[in-house]
Amino acid sequence: MLRSTIRLKVQSVKSMKDIENRESYQIEFVEVRQRPPMVTMTPTELPQEISQMVVQITKGVQRVMPGGNSKEYELKKLTLILTAEELEAFRLKPYPNQLYELSISDGTFAFREI
Repeated sequence: MLRSTIRLKVQSVKSMKDIENRESYQIEFVEVRQRPPMVTMTPTELPQEISQMVVQITKGVQRVMPGGNSKEYELKKLTLILTAEELEAFRLKPYPNQLYELSISDGTFAFREI
């Protein structure tokens, strides 16, 4: 049995009417992933002191760049349009920045609030 778990964050929730004029909600989810550690390498022919200085400067520049200090990043992952009944069936009470763990197993979705 193949199983996948994804960490999701609610990016936005919009109230809308579906094609049958029922009250519905459009929920945008983004996947939250851990940023891999940054590895800085210098040429081996440089003296050790200069290599350490280059690494420190590079790390300093990376920290001041937008998003350079964050430990996570987000990828657009899933958009659901659900009626109130469907929202209740999934046991979702989404609001922006709410975190969920989505388990996908045997063709089913299961949301768990984090």
